[in-house]
Amino acid sequence: MLLKLKYWKIFPVFVFVLLTAAYKVRPSSTSAESLAKSDITQQQVDQIVLTLSGHDAPVEALSISPEGKILVSGSADNTVKVWNLHNGKLLRTLKDHKGRVTSVAIAPDGEILITGSDDSTIKIWNLKTGELISTLNQSEAVVTSIVITPDGKKFIGASTDKIIKVWNLKNQELEKTFKADTASLGISGDGKTLFSGNNDGTIHLFDFSSGKLLQILTPPLPKNPDFDFQKASAVSSIAVSNDGKTLVNSGYDDTHLSIQETDGKNIKVWNLQTGTLIHNFSVGIGSIDAVAISPDGKTFASGGYAYEISLWDVTTGKRLRTLSAKQGGVKALAFSKDGKILVSSSGNKSIKVWRLSH
Repeated sequence: MLLKLKYWKIFPVFVFVLLTAAYKVRPSSTSAESLAKSDITQQQVDQIVLTLSGHDAPVEALSISPEGKILVSGSADNTVKVWNLHNGKLLRTLKDHKGRVTSVAIAPDGEILITGSDDSTIKIWNLKTGELISTLNQSEAVVTSIVITPDGKKFIGASTDKIIKVWNLKNQELEKTFKADTASLGISGDGKTLFSGNNDGTIHLFDFSSGKLLQILTPPLPKNPDFDFQKASAVSSIAVSNDGKTLVNSGYDDTHLSIQETDGKNIKVWNLQTGTLIHNFSVGIGSIDAVAISPDGKTFASGGYAYEISLWDVTTGKRLRTLSAKQGGVKALAFSKDGKILVSSSGNKSIKVWRLSH
């Protein structure tokens, strides 16, 4: 009888221990929901939603329309293609250029497309119909870059004759010129400052209205340069934040050479308010050919000789994540106006459309 009572007292304790252990092993609904949310978030990152094919040579330039419905691509196959960005359908191919298409730009109203080429011409198109409106000849100079002012009234073209030209978009009359050995152009969101990324590695800031040279951003040179030709890498591309506070430029890392021409860094981030270089780093040996800043100015994307696209924090310079494009080298990048879409083009003729998660 005493023995039975002893076991009866122990039994509830034993059951309590078993239940407690089972509860600890069993994941709570909150934990399960957190894991599910984590998995969903991970799936949303780095999604390629479309791969566009149709060009017969590397795709050199991209532009997304302001409303985010149209994508334009320019290629070394001498053609310009207009795509529906939502479903990837090819809407039309523009074939009037006789050389590699180096730059494409869509006007703020989404009605006009301007393209530049190494055939020494700039062409103005009706984006909706594909009609060629006008052709401007640049002597024998290669057109390296084109931008359109934020108000849509003027467009700017740079070429290898070291002259930047400003035209009236309505009547295509030449209004003014700037002198610079430009590889890549940019313009501030308010249209007041023109940026010229140059072949000597410097970036010139011009007052767009007066043409006055406001400032020169000069990158570091190699340590203890021994030869006159040791200058900074040419600025292959530039991107300016919408608020005008930040500029990112790309270049070339030549640390594998016995004599360096540059400081060996292929990404530079500048504070435009102070004119100071805030980040200066390399993403592997070789060239970074394309940079783009997100509309909110918080992140930027880079791509180049390697297959990867990297996303960076503008403030810290920290790499946030990498998109494995496997595209044969990234030639151009473009963000949609809402920052949710990133488009990349490549040396293997393809275009990839990425949906980004924030």
